[in-house]
Amino acid sequence: MPHFIIKLLILVAWLSQAQGREIHPARIYAVKNSGKLEFTCSTHGMKETFEKNSNLYIYLCRNGTGIAMKSDCQDVTFIIDDITKDDTGDYSCVFSSYKYDPEDVRGNGINSIFITVNDSFIPAEIASPETSVKMGSDVDLQCTSLKLPERNQKGNVYAYLYKNGYTVQNGTVIQVNIWDTVKNKARFTLKEVTMRDAGTYFCFLMSEPCTFPKEVHGINEVNLNITDPRYEVILTETYDPVRKRNILRLGFSGGVIIIACCIVIFDFKTSSRSSSSV
Repeated sequence: MPHFIIKLLILVAWLSQAQGREIHPARIYAVKNSGKLEFTCSTHGMKETFEKNSNLYIYLCRNGTGIAMKSDCQDVTFIIDDITKDDTGDYSCVFSSYKYDPEDVRGNGINSIFITVNDSFIPAEIASPETSVKMGSDVDLQCTSLKLPERNQKGNVYAYLYKNGYTVQNGTVIQVNIWDTVKNKARFTLKEVTMRDAGTYFCFLMSEPCTFPKEVHGINEVNLNITDPRYEVILTETYDPVRKRNILRLGFSGGVIIIACCIVIFDFKTSSRSSSSV
């Protein structure tokens, strides 16, 4: 009998502890920006738990296993930077009044969001020998990258030259070239540029010639400035300091000659009047 009572007490204590450590489902919301994932886990509206606990441990799970934990009384935000294809999975949120190591948590939230991440888009580096060129000239832009996207069945990688903007609605695809896998670069040439070609350029790589991501970007940008030679000639003629100095010298010399002539004429008239009086 005493052994039975002891076992019963142990069972009650274990059940009480297990209940206190129970994993509860929470809601999840997600935002996918360029290069990162942002999740918000919410326990809003779960009053029964809040009445007993002012502070909770909230876990972000991928495929039913915890990957991160934060402590708060209601909502928390998790950010995953530099996402790769390994971040693909089914994401959800759970919470508990007990602190676990995230990798020890197993559970699924009220709802879940499946995120697919692939390496079909890779930002690249762009370079140009000069960023200020005359109208009518050709401009060479070179795109390089040490990392390549996952290739499609044909094995091609496409390099995109993009201008002015980071979305399909705002920016413009200027050129598309097949990536040179031997030299590990792509070259773009803008022929006989006009003032309309001025702007901000960047490049990126994709394994598919279509299906753009919502936002695109490069590692860096090149600001291309186009100048008009006609205006340069006018400015050169107007503000030539040598010419201006010569004009001043000519004007000063002419003034001296005029004054000298006036003096000679005055002396001549004065001499003539003196001769008449005699």
